[in-house]
Amino acid sequence: MIRRALIVNADDLGYDPAIDRGIVEAHRRGLVTSATAMVDTPFAAAALAEAPSTLAIGLHLVLDPARADEVAGEIERQLERFRALRGSAPTHLDGHKHAHAHPSVLPAVARAARAAALPVRALDGPMRAVLRAQGVRTTDHFLGDAALRPCWTLERLLAAIEGLEEGTTELMAHPGYRPERARTSFGVEREIELASLCDPRARALIERAEIVLARPGAASP
Repeated sequence: MIRRALIVNADDLGYDPAIDRGIVEAHRRGLVTSATAMVDTPFAAAALAEAPSTLAIGLHLVLDPARADEVAGEIERQLERFRALRGSAPTHLDGHKHAHAHPSVLPAVARAARAAALPVRALDGPMRAVLRAQGVRTTDHFLGDAALRPCWTLERLLAAIEGLEEGTTELMAHPGYRPERARTSFGVEREIELASLCDPRARALIERAEIVLARPGAASP
């Protein structure tokens, strides 16, 4: 019986080619098991077409909570675009800047996820309870803070792995190389997270603790 499973998700696939290279590297050499992709950037088509099949890829929904009446249609449009670019459905859903968690957005996300049988990122216990009450799968725990730049220094990553609770945990990360095209203040910090996720000490700790690196779908109902 699996006691502790860890999904390591890299946000922002398709945002910038340098970020995309880092995400793929963090999958091939490090701990990343899944990513979530934006579908409307100039780089989304290449990112989704070229990402390895071993990397689970979900949809990183870009939504505006102030336009709640348009959210349901926008979710469906982005789902269709994802399928067209990747050639398959996403493995899970989350939101850019956690927009999917906004009270004006979450009901539509839950309906779309339930209809497509997709797990959704839950940020905390109350959000998890809402999603599960709607028949949507989520992980048991969530780790990550985008306000910390970087969030995953090696020290923090090792501490998080050491402290994992029983069940399935999603760890949100932002690995990558400094963006070449996208205008963002979140740049060099991505390289620090990339180095941490690829550090052999993190892999060794996971193996010693008998933690299973999982893909979305390991989420509990």
